[in-house]
Amino acid sequence: MRILPKLFTILILLLCKSFLIDDVHANDKSTVRLGLSAIPPMNFSPFRNTGLPYVYTWSAVFEGLTKIDANGNLKPLLAISWESIDELTWVIELRKGVKFSNGRPFDANSVVNIVKFLTSDEASIHLVSRMMFFLKSAKAIDSHKVEISTNVPTPLLPRFLTMLYALEPIHFNDVGLDEFSRRPVATGPFDVEKIGPTKIHFKSFDESWRKPRVKKLEIIAIPDSSVRTFSLISGEIDIAMQIGPEETLAIKSRGGNEEIWRDPETWGYHFLTKEDSPLMNIKVREALNIAVDRDSIIKSLLYDSTIPANQPAPPPVYGYNENLPPIDYDPERAKKLLIDAGYPNGFSFILETSIGASANADAINQVVAQYLSRVGVNMLIRAIPVNQLIRNVIEGTWSGDAFGIHYSFQPTVEVLKALDTHSCLWPKAWYCKDEIMPTLRAAQTTFDKDKNLQFRKDIMEFYRNDWAAIFMYQAPRFAGTVKGLEGFIVENNVISYDKIYKLD
Repeated sequence: MRILPKLFTILILLLCKSFLIDDVHANDKSTVRLGLSAIPPMNFSPFRNTGLPYVYTWSAVFEGLTKIDANGNLKPLLAISWESIDELTWVIELRKGVKFSNGRPFDANSVVNIVKFLTSDEASIHLVSRMMFFLKSAKAIDSHKVEISTNVPTPLLPRFLTMLYALEPIHFNDVGLDEFSRRPVATGPFDVEKIGPTKIHFKSFDESWRKPRVKKLEIIAIPDSSVRTFSLISGEIDIAMQIGPEETLAIKSRGGNEEIWRDPETWGYHFLTKEDSPLMNIKVREALNIAVDRDSIIKSLLYDSTIPANQPAPPPVYGYNENLPPIDYDPERAKKLLIDAGYPNGFSFILETSIGASANADAINQVVAQYLSRVGVNMLIRAIPVNQLIRNVIEGTWSGDAFGIHYSFQPTVEVLKALDTHSCLWPKAWYCKDEIMPTLRAAQTTFDKDKNLQFRKDIMEFYRNDWAAIFMYQAPRFAGTVKGLEGFIVENNVISYDKIYKLD
């Protein structure tokens, strides 16, 4: 069996010090130490970003009004109920008995204050403000009931309330967002004690309505996943986030636990719109899809941790079309499609992808290239830094013909979230089909639940039948935990820190 590079690195480190998972911190049951790739450079400013790895840190402190579970179901959090009075008005009932970490009560005015901020000119640079562009105003009906008004019909507003974090209004208004980000006051299970360049120290917020089971939390930036893995094996941390499948095996073999879950994302290879490109031919796009054996890739490189994709959305996403058939591996038919498309001798194209963009992505890219080569297509892989990938997405500065990226449906976990970028809505669109836009716009504003859902399913069918990308698989995530650590749960990028504890 071939040893993957990261696993080889871990084995070399282990040869330098042979042990089972050490007990450096084993006797300290009151502190949990978590290692991830980076801590937020913007500290605790949760409206600036909605992605990984920053949400892993923020979920220790911040809570939204709602949450979405691993199955894509909308659940109450700081809000316990919601109702649309008309297409532009919602009434939200809030949870009683919730306190901020400075002792002040969470109430309707807390929500009004955040809506006021998100609709201000100051907030326009923040991602969450732009995502919630539909917000108009909010007013308190009573101490724990708030009315939210929108500028346009927003039938799925409760899903957006996952991003409407409760920030203590008096402190927030007194110090401003920048200072608040260094001294946050919120309702979550932990309170920030100290922010360092590579480590954040937290203490338990014992009056939290979700009181944690440990007294201390440390979140540590360890950029390299192999080093995170070794740090867990050596007992320096208790949880290693953002590692690969082979690294979880190394942890398990040394006495720790492997933690595997699936995010509401789909890994895919996306085609750029270029005149005279073979990738503009629908038969070519279908051929590339059926030339790849997803099941074998998932089994050999992702250890059966996920499922193949057959459309942009994975099953937990609202609007996933369960009636679409799987994409069968059929290299002979792929060759025929290429001949019919006018490419009997195949062609070459350049794939741009960032290193470590998805679990075991580098190895998977190579295997996909091998599959395509068997039908005569030469996929040249060009590795680019992640900041260049982000720049390409924002500015359209691509130099290749295709690129690897997730269809990301977080945090709202509904079909239209990913289509903010993967459609004509994006200023530098790589995929833009005018014929689907009326359906997309109808899905944005239609309050009839059956029609709203069907519009989304129709959109997924369109993307599938147009072979908008090489749809690969639902994104798996891997972490490791030390023996004796219990209660580790991640749903929609949110870690349930209040449930984590160490056995005696």
